[in-house]
Amino acid sequence: MNSFYTIEELKQLGLKSFGTDVLISKKVSIYGASKMSLGNNVRIDDFCILSGDIQIGNYVHISAYCALYGKDGIRIGDYCGCSARCTLYSASDDFSGEYMISPLVPKEYTNVQGGPIKFENFVQLGANSIVMPSVTIEEGTATGTFTFVNKSLNSWTIYAGIPAKKIKERSKNMLILSKKIEGSKNEN
Repeated sequence: MNSFYTIEELKQLGLKSFGTDVLISKKVSIYGASKMSLGNNVRIDDFCILSGDIQIGNYVHISAYCALYGKDGIRIGDYCGCSARCTLYSASDDFSGEYMISPLVPKEYTNVQGGPIKFENFVQLGANSIVMPSVTIEEGTATGTFTFVNKSLNSWTIYAGIPAKKIKERSKNMLILSKKIEGSKNEN
């Protein structure tokens, strides 16, 4: 038994679009598939939740137990990854007590705030990282384990902590490696 959907089964999911070499575990929960686009060479592992407006680029790995809540949009560039148990929230309730909290409560009694999340190319989230609404993580940025991202992060930097703090600059060698991958594809 194959634990990933076949191409025919992927077509049945109702995704807006998907490329070649897409592996989605049969244990993934998908809500709003018609709003989701996946590029080439994408793998989404067991027990992930994908909900809402999500666009995933090429060569992206979403590890087990990740949750992508795309009410206000999530855009993930090429060569990106989310390590196990990462959560991305493009919208969040108001917990002040001034409003109700629940998707079952009429909208006029809630105060959901949000904005799109964008990962530029070569972004990697460490395990258990959380990304809040209206955040852009610029090219080449990585987070350490248990990083809380509540503001946009600068390119080619490693961040860690709660909230995210700059640790050090990140190597750009993967730019060279990605050109080798693209070159080897063209040779075949």
